[in-house]
Amino acid sequence: MGSSAKKKKEKQKDFQPSNPVGTIALLNKILPLVSDSSTPVRAQLLKLLQTLPRDEIKHSTEHASMYIRAGMTHLSADISNDSLAVMEWLLEVAGSELVNCPGGWVKTLGTFCAMMGWAVSSSNGGWTSATRTSMKAKDAQTLAKQITALSRFLQAGFADESSQVESSSQYWDVLYRVPRAPNSFEYLNLSGARRDEEGEMYSNRAARQEIFCKRFLDAISKGLDKAKKEGGATGRAAFSVEQVLKDGLADFEPSTAMDTQDLLDLW
Repeated sequence: MGSSAKKKKEKQKDFQPSNPVGTIALLNKILPLVSDSSTPVRAQLLKLLQTLPRDEIKHSTEHASMYIRAGMTHLSADISNDSLAVMEWLLEVAGSELVNCPGGWVKTLGTFCAMMGWAVSSSNGGWTSATRTSMKAKDAQTLAKQITALSRFLQAGFADESSQVESSSQYWDVLYRVPRAPNSFEYLNLSGARRDEEGEMYSNRAARQEIFCKRFLDAISKGLDKAKKEGGATGRAAFSVEQVLKDGLADFEPSTAMDTQDLLDLW
């Protein structure tokens, strides 16, 4: 019996599934299924995503976030809810990469607000989403899940970067070596071009705090106040987000300098 069990395990080991095309190529093919009209397809998609190697998913975070955001704001409530589950998966495997990639911070925050009906004033004079007027039991449960996902996203964006260990070589590299990151000096805005706040990279905590307070803090605070009045799971989720905001913005100091975009608007 012992030898047969051993042979069975060896046989199972020999037939382990493999991905000959690579994770990135596979994601390019399956990510459009996030908004597929078939519920079983979306369910199997999430199961497949959860089996992929985490280290390889990080390279496709920006690409994945675009499809997930589109699904979260879909007119179908079922597709929106399933897309939220995919967003939770992405936060689990590549949360830091998500908040650092182009559009990953501002666009995703805007998607959360639009999905929950929390009005956000647009800087370019565009539309604003309408606030909720009524709350059914099913809607309250859905809103609680959405607020919980928002809490996890904010935790990733406001994570303490000082806890990261920096070696002595990294210290000297920052001082004397040319940065290898794309658009390392973009913050200087040497070209004088107008900035795209939504598509910009916010690669440090301070930058994410500043743009959050500038564009989303007021709308999210009002939305949380209404959610707390609902009580139950929705109210508890709202309280947890308030705690995340309290901790994440505790060390934030608003800049007194005039924004570059404000200077450009004077011309």
